[in-house]
Amino acid sequence: MKILIAPDSFKGSLSSQTICSLFLSEIKGLEIDAVPLADGGEGSLEVIALQKDFKRVDLIVNNPLFDIVNAYYLFNNSTQTAYVELALASGLTLLDKPDVMNASSYGTGELIADAIEKGARQIVLFAGGSATNDAGTGIASALGVRFFDIMGETVRPLAKNLTRILKIDRSHALPVLNKVKIIVAVDVDNPFYGKTGAAHIYARQKGANSSQVLFLDEGLRHLANIFYAKYGFDVQKITGSGAAGGIAGGLAAIFNAEVVPASKLIFELTGLEEKISKADLIISGEGKIDYQTLNGKLLAKVSALVQKYEKKLWAICGYFAGDENLQKQLAIEKIYALAKTEKEIATAINNAEKMMIQLIDEILIDFLKL
Repeated sequence: MKILIAPDSFKGSLSSQTICSLFLSEIKGLEIDAVPLADGGEGSLEVIALQKDFKRVDLIVNNPLFDIVNAYYLFNNSTQTAYVELALASGLTLLDKPDVMNASSYGTGELIADAIEKGARQIVLFAGGSATNDAGTGIASALGVRFFDIMGETVRPLAKNLTRILKIDRSHALPVLNKVKIIVAVDVDNPFYGKTGAAHIYARQKGANSSQVLFLDEGLRHLANIFYAKYGFDVQKITGSGAAGGIAGGLAAIFNAEVVPASKLIFELTGLEEKISKADLIISGEGKIDYQTLNGKLLAKVSALVQKYEKKLWAICGYFAGDENLQKQLAIEKIYALAKTEKEIATAINNAEKMMIQLIDEILIDFLKL
């Protein structure tokens, strides 16, 4: 039997590359392949950088609060495509203390602008891990778009200012922007605004209190109306438009960006489907498996491919917060978790590599019983 290891990262403890390396080092004498995966958030560029024909371009840009940060993007000369990871310039992990009201995606726009100036005619933006709720106005500003209020004064593109925006001016944007295709790869399917929108679901983890969540949602609703009035574009109809604090929707409205599932792009870039078709047992997983996994998370997408080719799926995770019904819905034959109970989660995070090695030994014993 041929084994394929295809995990997402265990956020906060193990990268997908580390997990794959541990399997390859611990399991000898068997036919085994490994492909690290990512869901569009932190680590996405690290995963696709393992493929050929990508040049890394380093750049000093602004972080979410306009402090200097080192970031990079990947460039493929043959396709003139730049791959940008929002988390590297505008990510929540860059801040000691989140401040969503004043956080901006401007630094990500600087990465995109540099790529365009260097010849990119397609931008793929992995939009997970955002610290912002600015609806992409920061990115647009870095690309030359200007925003004005009712008095004709320039509006700084921050989440706290969205309700002030009355006019959007693209006349000073990069001249070649009309020739550039922008693809926003998202890991969620939330709408732009509303109870399941960007502000209500994600703003608290970015530092917003209850009243600020309501204010931010109001700002997104206001901006959606501006988009419709100016472009005839109903951003609320775009699946995933609320991703990354509304960045997906904002770029779709202002630049006609295409919003797609990040997993689809990652699978294409890594050749995952072909690898699954040639394997007998696939071992995938993520940090926590629960009923949210069914909502388009990477493990669910892997499971769909495994079922398509009628293969066997085992799963690894930091903690399994589900039941037999969830396991059945995901078509997982066996589940292996570092932490058996919630009380063990902290210990598992602090000792993840050691415990993963123990888990691999357990998996190997079960595999040899087949």
